[in-house]
Amino acid sequence: MSLKTKPIRPLILHCHIPKTAGTTVSAGFRISFESLHIHHYHPDPFYILTKETLETLLEIYPGLRSISSHHLRSFPLSIGARPTFLVTFLRKPEDAIISHLKYIQRNFWALSEPTRRLWPANAPYLSLREFARTYLDQECATEDLCEQTRFICNPDAGALSGLSDGNPKGLNSYEMAHQILAGFHFVGIVEEMKKSLEVLADRLLHWSTQIYFDHSLKLNTSQETSRPAWLTPEDEVGRRVLAASKNDELLYDFFRNQLIDSHRGLRKRRWLGFKPAASDAKEGFSESWGDGTRSLINSARLYWSRKEYCVERPVKPQLSTDLLEVRAAEAVANGQLDPDLVP
Repeated sequence: MSLKTKPIRPLILHCHIPKTAGTTVSAGFRISFESLHIHHYHPDPFYILTKETLETLLEIYPGLRSISSHHLRSFPLSIGARPTFLVTFLRKPEDAIISHLKYIQRNFWALSEPTRRLWPANAPYLSLREFARTYLDQECATEDLCEQTRFICNPDAGALSGLSDGNPKGLNSYEMAHQILAGFHFVGIVEEMKKSLEVLADRLLHWSTQIYFDHSLKLNTSQETSRPAWLTPEDEVGRRVLAASKNDELLYDFFRNQLIDSHRGLRKRRWLGFKPAASDAKEGFSESWGDGTRSLINSARLYWSRKEYCVERPVKPQLSTDLLEVRAAEAVANGQLDPDLVP
């Protein structure tokens, strides 16, 4: 193959929202790309990897394939002459909050000093319930934490369009966050991790990029996986946690439904195993005998052709200098949102 016809590989930017299984996802990129993957860390919790910084990084490491980072909160559609492939994961909001609080308590003295200053000084010594209450009292003037929404809503981009809520952690705009995520190439769901990774791997194949995920790999997880008994509407603190992230809940529900639809479509054109095939057949027979039969025939065809799977229409990305967060902020400020984005 000549250099002129060789496909341009995208630079995968994995925007790692805290407590969304990002370490496990990053490990999948490391397995696939080895030294051409970077898991970036910066001690300043408010640091943002800018497009200019990423361009410099790509000049130093021109073969770089992927980056995972908490600091990818700016979303360029290209870096230099490379298109980007934007990836993130969402998690059920109340579970993300509890997981975050547990992490802070376990690792408080290992955190950087700027990060520790964001939390109550006695955080490691409180019960989880009292820590949650203190956190809510400290952060929730509006009773709306929305940590995932705030991660996506870059406050610098909002300020350019006159949008600000005075919180250095970011804006709390469902419309802006949804507008940004609608431009991402993939949004996964932690609670649907296997389906997410299958759809992500397939989508990257369309970009001439093959990736390998170990579905049994789970890193940086707490040994305690059960929900606290007090995380219920009947408990005062539990009720506040459940009510604290309405915008995150809206984002989660929308993109979870989108993922399920994408995975359903993927199962119809690619062999993913006997369990999904059986589920499709059962669903088909619930509609009609003919639908069930067609599902079985299609599954058999996919099974026998599974080793010959190839992408029929590979993506031919167009380079763009736009930043998704700037596009979204302008749309919100000018009232030019897609009506479907308004809950």
